[in-house]
Amino acid sequence: MISKILNTFGTRSLSAVINFLIAIVVSQYLGPEGKGEQGIIIATVAFVLVFSNLVGGATLVYLIPRYSFSLLLFPSYLWSVLISAISFGVLYFFRLVEHDFILHICILSIINSFTNIHSTLLIGREKIKASNLISLVQPLIVILTLLFYFLVLEEISITTYIHALYYAFGGSFVISVIYTAQTFGRLHFHSLAEYMKVIRELFRLGFMNQMAHITQMMSFRLSYYFLELYHGEASVGIYSNGIQIMESIWLISKSISLVQYARIANTEDKKYSQELSLKLLKAGFFFSSICIVPLLLLPESFYLFIFGKGFTGVKEVIWILAPGVLVYNFSIILGHYFSGTGKYHINTIASGTGLVVALILFFILIPQYVTLGAGIATSISYAVTSLVVILFFIRESKAGFRDFLPTRGDLLALRNMLKRTKR
Repeated sequence: MISKILNTFGTRSLSAVINFLIAIVVSQYLGPEGKGEQGIIIATVAFVLVFSNLVGGATLVYLIPRYSFSLLLFPSYLWSVLISAISFGVLYFFRLVEHDFILHICILSIINSFTNIHSTLLIGREKIKASNLISLVQPLIVILTLLFYFLVLEEISITTYIHALYYAFGGSFVISVIYTAQTFGRLHFHSLAEYMKVIRELFRLGFMNQMAHITQMMSFRLSYYFLELYHGEASVGIYSNGIQIMESIWLISKSISLVQYARIANTEDKKYSQELSLKLLKAGFFFSSICIVPLLLLPESFYLFIFGKGFTGVKEVIWILAPGVLVYNFSIILGHYFSGTGKYHINTIASGTGLVVALILFFILIPQYVTLGAGIATSISYAVTSLVVILFFIRESKAGFRDFLPTRGDLLALRNMLKRTKR
């Protein structure tokens, strides 16, 4: 399991570095306004994806040991297409993004959703390395395409970024198809009764699980649309860079939780799952605490150097997000415990509570305090979400406050793990 966690962390760290380079390149060449447009586009694609994942999302990890691969694949595909079609109408009617971007966002969402379905099925079979490679390909192709367009062709516009997304999403989709075919073999058609049974199960579990992701995504990214509404795209560009830097801290816990989720979904031992989650939580929080310090100590001049002179305020966003980002590690690890045991409603309750808090604070703080207000609201939302998850975990596991504190045994286990990684 440790090797899978390290592989996941290594892959996601490399992806984070590449995504950071993408942010730098877009910021330097397109400025705060262009970076704001880029942030809105990728956030909107992410919103469409979370609704697509109502059927084809993380629930597949729980269901793939229990149902045929073919039974899960076709309903997930059809739902993704339907959601993208509905999204086109919603975006066109409410004009949440520029009209020229709407069709591109919907097509990219379909491609990305299909890839995500394949990747999630692979995780369900604990093919973590294959899933990691698929996720790494996307940012790698984006940065290479942007550099080619900007430096060689000298085509500098937001359209260039959209073209890069097509190449990236298409490339990762092809790779995901190859790995899925190798892992699951040929597709088989089933009776309508069998499909209806699994569709009901997909909606039953998927709705509760994905509602948590939908409300979570709203808590994380609705601030972009509030900032654009009240203060323009440049404020979104500044804030999106700050939040991208801080969310990189979650790489550790998200790498741990990916493997944790697959392991818990494939075991019936609840006590083992609880003890495993607590141990992984302590390790994730410890390493996250260490990694967050350098980001806080770097001077404002550093961020202006890498992003450009128009990005004053990025460090302020980083500082205000830091407490919430650190506490949210609890939600990531313990939330995946509940997902792995099929109790998706708990994550929905937690993230829904966080969303309500975020929306109230967005209306109050963003109009007056701009990016600072967005950061305060988001940080408090992270903390509230984590608190709810912790309370549910304590009630189920009967864990006390001391169980969350590192022990000598935890430190020895961590030391042994680090020794093994050096060999």
